[in-house]
Amino acid sequence: MDVTTKISSRGQLVIPVDLRKRYKLEAGTPVRIGERDGQITVTPNPPDPYDAFIAMRGIMAHIEEDVEGWWMEEKRKEREREDLQIEQP
Repeated sequence: MDVTTKISSRGQLVIPVDLRKRYKLEAGTPVRIGERDGQITVTPNPPDPYDAFIAMRGIMAHIEEDVEGWWMEEKRKEREREDLQIEQP
């Protein structure tokens, strides 16, 4: 989806409501501004990396692998390792 918008005199840019909803961008949501291949990028940067992962789900739609399932399994293994460390004296 390409939308034309303008940058305000204060350097502000309006992100269309469709994109704000899709990527769960609300007032105060941190985002990362960067540059890649001559283009400016805006990436959601929430405190929880899983939220960022979910926000980028649409961007990764071309990936056939079950990336979300892999992520959930890795987080489960990580919790198990942490639980084992807590239980051991």
